[in-house]
Amino acid sequence: MKETMDTERENQVIATVSYIHQLTGFREPPFSFKHFFDNFPGYQVIAARLPRGYDGEFLRRGCEKIIRYRAESHDFTSRFTIAHEIAHSFLHHQEDYCCRVNRSFRIYAAVKKSPKEAEANFFALELLAPLPMLERLVPALENLGESEFNELGAQFGPVFGLNSLTMKARLKDLSIYRRWDEGEWL
Repeated sequence: MKETMDTERENQVIATVSYIHQLTGFREPPFSFKHFFDNFPGYQVIAARLPRGYDGEFLRRGCEKIIRYRAESHDFTSRFTIAHEIAHSFLHHQEDYCCRVNRSFRIYAAVKKSPKEAEANFFALELLAPLPMLERLVPALENLGESEFNELGAQFGPVFGLNSLTMKARLKDLSIYRRWDEGEWL
């Protein structure tokens, strides 16, 4: 079953992420988890040995918020996982989550999984690589061949602290975002 996030929920997620960006002073990439945790105390982030297929989980123990991520993950993959689990702490705080993180998630593609997981992915991407910031920093994407597009993903992934697969998915979102934005002016 394919589901999409409705516009109202999407706007709620963007408003929450914008609030975090404002409090942490996020103006240039990469997003600083240190600034986040300084402004939002009570989190404990732990590298853990998780079952195969799971990249992270969010647990709440009283006022303590525990994020566990796969110890074997690369740094950029861990950043996305931590952002995804932070999303659960803000958006789904009544429940504990042990989830699979799909790093190639695209905002404007149909959702094939739990709506809560899609919301957490959307939140993580907006937190780490907000489209308005990408719009400002990334050159034109039209007429790029596959290899040039891959190079752009490899170039901007480290800038935003994302792996190249996630960055390429985000650049595809940007391409669609730009087309929609142009359509508004026609």
